[in-house]
Amino acid sequence: MKKLTTLLLAAGLVVSSFAGAQAGEFKPNLQFAEEFSYGDAGSKDEKENFAAVSRIRMGFDYIQSEDLSATLLFQYGGYNWGKGHFNGDPVVEGDLKMRLAYIDWTIPGTDVKVRMGRQAMVAPSYAFGSPILDSRGDGISFVAPINDNINVGLTWARAARDESTFNATEGRGKYDTADMLMLNAEFAYDGFKVAPWAMYINKQNDAGNKYMKPAVPSTTYASIRNANADAFVIGASAELNMFDPFVFALDALYNNIKFHDVPASQEDSFDGFYVAAKASYKFTNGTAGFGGWYSTGYDDGKNDTGYVLLDGGFSASHVLFDGNVLGGDEFTNVYNNGADSPFGTWGLIAEYADFSFLENLSHTARILYVQGTNDKDSGIDRSDILGKGFTEDDSAVEINFDTTYQIYKNFSATLQLGYVFFDQSKIDSEDEQDDIFRSALAFVYKF
Repeated sequence: MKKLTTLLLAAGLVVSSFAGAQAGEFKPNLQFAEEFSYGDAGSKDEKENFAAVSRIRMGFDYIQSEDLSATLLFQYGGYNWGKGHFNGDPVVEGDLKMRLAYIDWTIPGTDVKVRMGRQAMVAPSYAFGSPILDSRGDGISFVAPINDNINVGLTWARAARDESTFNATEGRGKYDTADMLMLNAEFAYDGFKVAPWAMYINKQNDAGNKYMKPAVPSTTYASIRNANADAFVIGASAELNMFDPFVFALDALYNNIKFHDVPASQEDSFDGFYVAAKASYKFTNGTAGFGGWYSTGYDDGKNDTGYVLLDGGFSASHVLFDGNVLGGDEFTNVYNNGADSPFGTWGLIAEYADFSFLENLSHTARILYVQGTNDKDSGIDRSDILGKGFTEDDSAVEINFDTTYQIYKNFSATLQLGYVFFDQSKIDSEDEQDDIFRSALAFVYKF
């Protein structure tokens, strides 16, 4: 905690002196979040049942003008209470990190906005959140307004650059690098909007990791660990709101992954598609929604299904997927190697969101049905709950009930309750997943 205090004091002194010498506007950003959770995943649960987690985000925006500004945001945690023991320092490597750090500027004489540095990077999605990319990354992005209705964006990101262990054969260290280029546009008119997009990723070395993950048996990863790969993703999202209070949303994508320098006995090309749709109706007290998704899975006797998994944000629920407040308890998407993604499954969802009976107190109720799309005779690893381990014979029903109480203007408490019923009766009992229960109470103070 001493390191955190020192950093805050130093940042305050630097920013105060800088703001006093310049004519810009300084906007501090501070958020405290505390989460207390209890979960139980039965015999396959290797995590503690109870967790208490803290997370602090601190930073600022410095706005010189509408054409030039800078943003810096650090994050401390989440860290589990008790990590530092009594009177100990809980800060360990990885607890204090730079979440955002970028410059925004406008190219002189144009309306083109440029953002350089660590920034939010999101693939368009109007239904349940992007299954491929909804995160932060290091790179440069451009946004150019064509007219009042059309914007075009271009983003380059250095997705990875890690030096691996010394390679005696080559006499030098090897770098594991990945670069991403995304082109997107949004056409927004009265009553509807459409966002087409395309992504290219080049992966050098270690191409079998999460950036390019084919749904293949784990024994084949050794043969592609040092392979290179190229991936292409095309997608589109659409939202129709001309019939408000009815709103309809649609997401779709297709990707192809091509590996290079892999053994001739291994497949070197993988592809798959995903589509999701959601319809909602807004009442005076809450919003009713119904929707679903479908993703291709792994076929019997084939080795040709795979997906690009950067860091998705598929948020259809908060146990199997990524719709939690903090997620410090690690019960979200437990044992899911799909990185919060719906790949290898299809599902249906019905919910009633943001209904209220008392002032400052709101609720959301949700039920999901999820079934695998992987062939039951594909020979894949059945140890994952979702992703490549969920077959056509496996299904689950998840029930969520969330309650948020706005205690003060900038201070809220959210209670999330979730239960997942599994049906994997056609596999060996030792591999069958027990039902999961998760509860989490999160307090968030932000200003």
